[in-house]
Amino acid sequence: MKLVFCFSGKTAKGPVREIISDYVKRISRYVPLEIIESKNLKLQTREGMHIVLSPDGRAMTSEEFARFIGESMGSARKHLFFYTGGPTGFDSAIIEAADLKLSLSDMTFNHQLIRALLFEQVYRAFTILNNEPYHK
Repeated sequence: MKLVFCFSGKTAKGPVREIISDYVKRISRYVPLEIIESKNLKLQTREGMHIVLSPDGRAMTSEEFARFIGESMGSARKHLFFYTGGPTGFDSAIIEAADLKLSLSDMTFNHQLIRALLFEQVYRAFTILNNEPYHK
């Protein structure tokens, strides 16, 4: 399975990009990944599960999210697509096609910062699945 991170707009240079680069290296030890950054983000047509980050989505603990990732990896899905919107949100086709709406918090975060939070939680999920000490 491959993780595909679909972001509205480019990731700004500076600390956020550095954090994301670090987590990309860490996550790629466990699974292949791809990052798509587009001014006009569209729904990916490849086979897989589409996950939209949204404040009104389902909240999960880190352990629940790790189980979700583990179960998804054990399934026949070829891709897990994670979508984060920009300041104006998502194209309606993305929202309508979402298999899961996921909330990382009840709070609203800058669209740049949420990327770093998502990568950190994905990395944390893999360390939980592999019984590594990062989560402790």
